[in-house]
Amino acid sequence: MSVSERPGVVRLVGRMDLRAPARVVDVDLVRTDPATPIDVAPYKSLWCLSRRAGVPHGISFWDVEHRQQVTVGEISSGLAEGADRTGADPFTAVPPRSSSITVVICTFDRPLGLRRLLESLHRQSDPDFSILVVDNAPRGPGAAGVLEELGLARCRLVVEPRRGLSRARNRALGAVETDLVAWIDDDEVADIDWVRGIKAGFSHPCHPAAVCGLMLPAELESEAQVRFEQYGGFNKGRSISPEILVAGSAQAPRPLYPLPAIGSGGNMAFEVETLRSVGGFDPCLGAGTSTHGGEETRTFAVLLRSGHTVLHWPAAITWHFHRREMAALRRQFFGYSAGLTAFYASMVASEPRVAGELVRILASKLAEGTVRAPRSGTFGVTELPADFPTALLRARTRGLVEGALRYGYERLKNRIGFAGCSTTL
Repeated sequence: MSVSERPGVVRLVGRMDLRAPARVVDVDLVRTDPATPIDVAPYKSLWCLSRRAGVPHGISFWDVEHRQQVTVGEISSGLAEGADRTGADPFTAVPPRSSSITVVICTFDRPLGLRRLLESLHRQSDPDFSILVVDNAPRGPGAAGVLEELGLARCRLVVEPRRGLSRARNRALGAVETDLVAWIDDDEVADIDWVRGIKAGFSHPCHPAAVCGLMLPAELESEAQVRFEQYGGFNKGRSISPEILVAGSAQAPRPLYPLPAIGSGGNMAFEVETLRSVGGFDPCLGAGTSTHGGEETRTFAVLLRSGHTVLHWPAAITWHFHRREMAALRRQFFGYSAGLTAFYASMVASEPRVAGELVRILASKLAEGTVRAPRSGTFGVTELPADFPTALLRARTRGLVEGALRYGYERLKNRIGFAGCSTTL
């Protein structure tokens, strides 16, 4: 009988077996005493990021429903026998890039989240960076009040009164004075080595134009939060090993479909001049518009199609507070799906020949029978649990249907033409 099967021993399970509430832990298997206890009495599952001497090593899931405590040694033993789910290898040592960097926070009426995030940035192991806060909801004291309260000397505030995350991103892009720019959202906190990790990514020998880190769950207390992780979360099935994404490579055969699981807008960084050269972000995409998303997907796709390299770099970690309520998660499923088809509409609008590429790709995938199954999750998750809420899948389908139409509405509303124009307003 294996260690993971004996009664009373913590049991390693799969992502689909996560159940709420689940405790999120971050454990260094080398630097932590194996006898160190982890309290799990109120929890059914354990979500674990394991590190070795500070280096992210893997993500694993555990059944702890009938346990009061587990130890770090049990986690380590279970991983040694069952193998870490990511199969990750240690990172090659890469010194941080010396270029200057600005961390941008685009915020919309989340003063508590903004304060929590800024406090995490104040604790960074590498303090050599500046902060730019873009307030996209300047109706009250909001962001200005938080910054005044915290008194952060290296933090600037700018206002973008026109609603929309892409507009806020572009406002920041015009104000940044450093070589590199990194984005993090106001519903996250930064891992203590996040800034150092971003800089190290830009020192990679592949010379990336963009670096994408990991967005991991800060908590999994509710069913909605666990369901989002079952679906793939922000990590989208990527491993905890670096991956170099270049158009035409095995990791990114096509920048349009299947979309490489590059990363998420809440943990991404760019060379400033390269990002400016591709037009920044489409103001008809993203939160605050009727399309709800897709702005970072478009930017990554344009970079890849332009011959640039994007680096998936898990050394740069942020922790995200997922939606706690199912109603909010349904809206999120709708929004992400609408953003996907809006992204395709955006690509066609600015480059009409993309339409022919998409038709050819879809025809070949239909002929191969490789179009993703209706109950599949995001990249790396091939099949969802049998009890996965159908309301979420219906919201996803509705978003896919409506996204392109919503994009057209946004362009008409903003009086933008439908061919060959810049995305930046």
